[in-house]
Amino acid sequence: MEQFLGIDLGTQGVKVAGWDEEGNFLGSTSREYPIITPQTGFAEQNPETWWEKTKEAIRELVSSIPQVNVKAIGFSGQMHGTVIIDENLEPLCPAIIWVDQRSHKEVKIIREKLKDKLAIICGSDVSTGFMAPTLLWLKENQREIFSQARWAMLPKDYLKIKMGLAPSTDVADASSTLLFNIRRRNWSEEILEILGLNRDIFPPVYESSQIIGQMKEEVKEELGLKGEVLLVAGAGDQHCAALGNGITEEGELLVTIGTGGQVFAPLSKPLVDEKLRIHTFCHALPGFWHLLGATLCAGLSLSWFKKSVLDSPLQAFDFKELDQEAQKVEPGSQGLLFLPYLIGERTPYMDPRARGAFLNLHLTHGRAHFIRAIMEGVSLGLKNVIDVFKELGVDPQRVVFSGGGAKSALWRKIMASVLDTPLFITQVKEEAATGACLLAMMGTAQNSSWEETILKIVSYRNPIFPERQAAETYAQLYPKFKEAYPALKHLFP
Repeated sequence: MEQFLGIDLGTQGVKVAGWDEEGNFLGSTSREYPIITPQTGFAEQNPETWWEKTKEAIRELVSSIPQVNVKAIGFSGQMHGTVIIDENLEPLCPAIIWVDQRSHKEVKIIREKLKDKLAIICGSDVSTGFMAPTLLWLKENQREIFSQARWAMLPKDYLKIKMGLAPSTDVADASSTLLFNIRRRNWSEEILEILGLNRDIFPPVYESSQIIGQMKEEVKEELGLKGEVLLVAGAGDQHCAALGNGITEEGELLVTIGTGGQVFAPLSKPLVDEKLRIHTFCHALPGFWHLLGATLCAGLSLSWFKKSVLDSPLQAFDFKELDQEAQKVEPGSQGLLFLPYLIGERTPYMDPRARGAFLNLHLTHGRAHFIRAIMEGVSLGLKNVIDVFKELGVDPQRVVFSGGGAKSALWRKIMASVLDTPLFITQVKEEAATGACLLAMMGTAQNSSWEETILKIVSYRNPIFPERQAAETYAQLYPKFKEAYPALKHLFP
């Protein structure tokens, strides 16, 4: 029986999932790693830590499989980040990841230089943490490091190097760098020339399910792997999460609450928002594109509140207990309104200086109100994203809810009621890692289509329906939520 592994290199940890050729789940493992913040606005990680934690997770999963015969491995990864490596394929500095905000000046420079080319060529506005402004920041502020750069890589692609491959990337993940021509599905010579970046530091680009090599024998031995172990190009975590949730056709919408929050809609042809409030990137499926709206601080808002406000040396709160406590609060949190802009915001404001807030605080508000208000504020922010999609002509026929937020019974009810639509949740465990597995299956499939491959893996639970009274409450709350950002903007730093 042939087996397939999917590696999801996330922001806070790596996950590895396994499936066999008949669609049986073999299990999953994970390892956490920190975000390094040497100063305000910086967000970095050590690429070697990614690799060490990935090896640990693979070895643990493989040890639980009776007869190991891995046909192929696919890759999913946090998007936008930058890894600078030298001619010996060694990192020259820590990886600068997507939540990094040091490049706000470079963002302005790029907007001024590219103007309408952002929409025409790149399909998106630029933001801090994207590879384009990060490289310009390094070029200006870390000249010695930048002068030694042989390759500029996306995070997950570093793992493939450690497995023995030459530098490479894929169309889906590369399209999120803002250095890519989304229509031609390749690096944009014009954009690189305008920004003064050398084309030679960017690796070859492949379609996401394309086989690009085979794992080195010594690495296979180190990881305890047996079998052919072909390596498939992979995609960004949002592309893979879409596949792992069965989101492949126009009219389907994926709403994800993880560290950040995302809304994903497949497209059969590029559709770009002229106001650049959302991103248009290449999909992991050949010949497809997608819209992506992002809110930066979704699950991270709740995690921050728990760890930085509630937890103490004497007591660490449990998320499930907090969830149950917040269920006792009525929808609307007794007027308490939360803006989830703790690290700036993307869709629809593209404002790195936006800040979070609790509004309408009263002495009668307690811990449970704050927890529920955070969940409601994040959900209202994602509704704000979906409204932009609808404005562009996207007509959601089915909405799938995923990520850590979808594991919360309360958050499922809130999201269904905020959107006032049924929500579907996949039976798949570890959607992004499973999406990477699906890419590995597609890349090696000889007699089946990608539709057949996905149907073998993905199925759904009964939908979660909106609660009528809650939906009416949120319909009244939503206009106030939308008014809050412009009302407070002049107070932001």
